[in-house]
Amino acid sequence: MRLFPEPRKIIKCGGTCEKNTRVEAFLVESGLPPQGYRLTIGPKRITLEGADSAGLFYGGQTVEQILSQADGEALPCLEVQDWPDFRRRAYMLDISRDRVPTMVQLFHLIDQLAALRYNELQLYTEHSFAYAQHPVVWQKASPMKPEELRELDHYSRERKIELIPNQNSFGHMERWLQHPEYHHLAECPNGFAHPLGGWREHGSVLRPEAASLDFLDGLYRELLPNFTSKRFNIGGDEPWELGQGATRSRVEREGKYPVYLDFLSQVCRLAENYGVEPMCWADVLLESPEAVRALPSGITPILWGYEVEHPFDKQCELLAGLERNFYVAPGDSTWNSHTGRGDVMAQNIRAAAVSGLRHGAAGFMLAHWGDGGHPQPWVVGLPGMVWGGLNAWNVEAAEQGFSAAMEFALDESDRPKQLAELLRRAGQLDAALQCPLPNKSFLAHSLHLNEVALRAFEPKPSEKNLRQQIVDCDSLLNSCGEDGLSEELALALRMNRFAAYRCLGELDQRQGRYENLVIDFKKQWLRRSREGGLKDSLGRMPGLTAL
Repeated sequence: MRLFPEPRKIIKCGGTCEKNTRVEAFLVESGLPPQGYRLTIGPKRITLEGADSAGLFYGGQTVEQILSQADGEALPCLEVQDWPDFRRRAYMLDISRDRVPTMVQLFHLIDQLAALRYNELQLYTEHSFAYAQHPVVWQKASPMKPEELRELDHYSRERKIELIPNQNSFGHMERWLQHPEYHHLAECPNGFAHPLGGWREHGSVLRPEAASLDFLDGLYRELLPNFTSKRFNIGGDEPWELGQGATRSRVEREGKYPVYLDFLSQVCRLAENYGVEPMCWADVLLESPEAVRALPSGITPILWGYEVEHPFDKQCELLAGLERNFYVAPGDSTWNSHTGRGDVMAQNIRAAAVSGLRHGAAGFMLAHWGDGGHPQPWVVGLPGMVWGGLNAWNVEAAEQGFSAAMEFALDESDRPKQLAELLRRAGQLDAALQCPLPNKSFLAHSLHLNEVALRAFEPKPSEKNLRQQIVDCDSLLNSCGEDGLSEELALALRMNRFAAYRCLGELDQRQGRYENLVIDFKKQWLRRSREGGLKDSLGRMPGLTAL
């Protein structure tokens, strides 16, 4: 019998029970941790005890798994007991880097998350909600509508998932600030020097002034009533140009961190006016121990880091020492890639879970970002979703339940077991290039560069490794099936292969093999995502669209 997550306790008692025996379910006041359950299958009786309604829900999932694997009309007599390591197990999906899922896909996602025992979902938002007063910002994005969020909220609650509102409210506001109507709110309305990406024509950070707070108040007034959750992620990460423009003199006088913390605190107080508990990203706060200590109570910092060497343990120790509720937030390492970075994903998630559990983190949140126009197809993110869910539930038993959980996550496929193996191998392609880049895969990044920039870019993979990449992609493509998920993986492999040939300067010889690649990208995009953002995503890849 293969159960996921692997329960903490399974005792086989001998004998059997009739399959159609009614399950007697009830709550118990003691003996089980929160969200825990105890399932007993006896010769004449099946009982399910839950510490709370969530425990009964998760126990019911285990019953369904056992029933689906039963031979004939009998169930084995046994006792199962289980509960989670992290009480809050969140998944965050980026819907602001061009790709906004269809409602059908979002319902499917919620079902998958529930089966993996996530109990929180955040849809990361910058501009992709249909704010009534701001159509110029979202009109080309196919945004989420208020009635859609309310429907998702209800659907999530039925599956023991809390849909938590998420609206970045300080940095990452470039989708707003690029429009003349919002230039007055920008720290740097005429552009700024990004420390990682060079000159940007538009600002990305709100000017920390009263006008910005009034603007955010209007957003919250529209957004928050669509959720029943009493928590709210106000973002606040990566305020790249703070101190370069409107606040230059103030930052020179007071310092960057006091200015940042002052505005962040005001934004959180604004959110609290709507009866919610604010959450925020912790990256800037962790740069200054004084800023962490000065963070007002009632705000939950989210400690994110996406590489193998991220110092989760040190940062968790700091926050735990301040007696703060906090989340750990690793990533699935799929963004800025086609086939993902499987080795980074596996180690990053495990490190976050181990450190978070050791230091008493209030929650675990897996991030699925869409940087670079969200080119990665949905199927590439499933190994990370599974691995994250299993580690959030039970770090020690995550590996035992992985195969069964992956086959469930791939149940759309005609060959889920074979596809799981193909995804594992595809996730190793980036490491095989021996050209690691932070938070991105070289081949996906290369398509964002024109020919001149590509020739100048360093580091590059060797010719030998690029040719081996082509061989490996061809091998995986020959093993792909014909179902929808396999087609998604095939697209990712073809994009890797295309990029490798381009880096070798050999595309002209193979033009015919790639003339339909853009068409296929559009087809797979529309399989699960809305049309808004598709043109923008393709526009970010001159190496592909110049074909």
